Amino acid sequence: METYHDDFEDVLDMARVLLGGNEDSADLWEANDLVNRALRLRPGGPQAWILKCQILSALDDATAALAAIEMAIKRAPRLAEAQYWKAAVLADLERYRDALRATERAFRHLGSEDDWLVEDLYCEKAMILDAIGRQDDALATFEAGLVHCPNSVILKAGLEPLRRERIRATFKVLDGGLR
Repeated sequence: METYHDDFEDVLDMARVLLGGNEDSADLWEANDLVNRALRLRPGGPQAWILKCQILSALDDATAALAAIEMAIKRAPRLAEAQYWKAAVLADLERYRDALRATERAFRHLGSEDDWLVEDLYCEKAMILDAIGRQDDALATFEAGLVHCPNSVILKAGLEPLRRERIRATFKVLDGGLR
């Protein structure tokens, strides 16, 4: 006999599959319908609200995604994943200062079960710092992330343009040249 808990988890799993293969918006809307069903079963479930945020973000509705992640944070304010998603959505909305504060909260709330999130969190924070013109801090954040995640392809990819820019900034234009 399937239990209430199993139905909730099954619905979320189906929505995650659809989100993961978001080939078209029809899949995303179906995933959204599934999450809504899960939320009717358990409105207090922060993971369902996080998934709803992810789906709405994939549908390019950052305002609705922010509302969904706020619901998750209301239910689990110390959940690092929720703070990470809040930072990502705020960055999409170009609210970079607020996004940076959300990354700091996410770092403070990282638990031993959040190892999978560390790489993405460093990357998000560095990209936010870069977006607000703090390239030295962004560079340092990418480097700190690589200390924790030395094999990270995304952190290495983010670091390289900043390193190249730093090197380029040291070059001086000389008077003269070709005329």
